[in-house]
Amino acid sequence: HGEDVKEYYFYIDSTPTHSYMKYLYKYPQAAFPYGDLIETNRRRSREEPEYELLDTGVFKDDRYFDVFVEYAKDGPEDILVQITATNRGPEQADLHLLPTLWFRNDWSAWIAAPAEKPNLAQIEAAAGTSRVAVRHPVLGEYILDYEGDVPLLFTENETNNERLFPGEANESPYVKDGINNCVVAGNPGAVNPEKRGTKVAAHYRFAVGAGQSATVRLRLTPAGQSGKAQATATAFGAAFDETLAARKQEADEFYRSVTPSSISPDQANVMRQAVAGMLWSKQFYFFDGDDWLAEHHAHPLQAGSHPSRNSEWFHMLNQDIISMPDK
Repeated sequence: HGEDVKEYYFYIDSTPTHSYMKYLYKYPQAAFPYGDLIETNRRRSREEPEYELLDTGVFKDDRYFDVFVEYAKDGPEDILVQITATNRGPEQADLHLLPTLWFRNDWSAWIAAPAEKPNLAQIEAAAGTSRVAVRHPVLGEYILDYEGDVPLLFTENETNNERLFPGEANESPYVKDGINNCVVAGNPGAVNPEKRGTKVAAHYRFAVGAGQSATVRLRLTPAGQSGKAQATATAFGAAFDETLAARKQEADEFYRSVTPSSISPDQANVMRQAVAGMLWSKQFYFFDGDDWLAEHHAHPLQAGSHPSRNSEWFHMLNQDIISMPDK
């Protein structure tokens, strides 16, 4: 028991080009019951049903947030993001939202052929906004704008070796769970005071009334892009809302063109969400078994290796676009 994802999320909408996407996450207002899920499922036999998140009572009295995330493109690399969290509970509730950007770690010393390390850094922004310079040796340079003068928390997207492998030192004092340790554990020293790293989150805080919503907006654009999206002052102007509305309308038009006229509105909605789920779950999957085993010092054909899972798969090389709905 307990091997599947114990969270509730739904892929609501997406066009084939990903010009518009919408996602829903059910976020409990009480502490997430990790321990209860693990221990109860551990005690249950194979003859008993799985102990699911809903069984824990964490959603009692509808004390949760519906968190809707929308993406809309104003160009191939100009990505608008809107996050709306609605309090479904009977009382006002505190909400911490941490929209996060990070680089996949391909630079650490344990990697067989480390790449050049990318960088994120806070830079000057117009009043009422916060801005991050995004620099990657292959992908190029981008600007990430956050609406609001909000604290930015920086760390490295690197494994906390000291926690997972006692006796092994971390590559940096700022590790991938540093933002969690800062916000949840109350340790401000877990994030980089120099406001740079390879992982960043804006820390939004709201007190959301019953039935009310809080909204935040982000925008990721190429650093050299000219026009309205380049200037932070206009990144969240009226054009932002117009673009979002236009992409929604185009999504509606697309699904009207492919939905059989013979089905009911409810069936059409099921079809739309089913297609959206496949599009959201599409991802590039790359696994080089030979490199993976070498990086984990477990290659059976190399001296000094130790037993490990996948040790017989050194010949495997996967490189394809696949659908992974439970990623």
